[in-house]
Amino acid sequence: MQLYDQCVTQVMLSLSEGLKTKASVSFNDVVGSKRCRKYSVGDIGKSLELLRRYGMVKATSRFGCSELLEFNATEITEKGRIYLSEI
Repeated sequence: MQLYDQCVTQVMLSLSEGLKTKASVSFNDVVGSKRCRKYSVGDIGKSLELLRRYGMVKATSRFGCSELLEFNATEITEKGRIYLSEI
């Protein structure tokens, strides 16, 4: 999965929209968003972790059996805002 994949882009847009009205956005919030309904839970999890690892969002995550179990984003970083402006 690459940073500019369509799924990653839609996940980032969902995070950005959610953080405008809430203090944090969870994995379940993103999975349930209109933008991400066509993607699998696994792909959304990979996208969220990719965004966290690249420093696009400040978030906590927890894994089990090599799958993302929990994710809570609290902020889009400066790097993330630049990413959003490029898409």
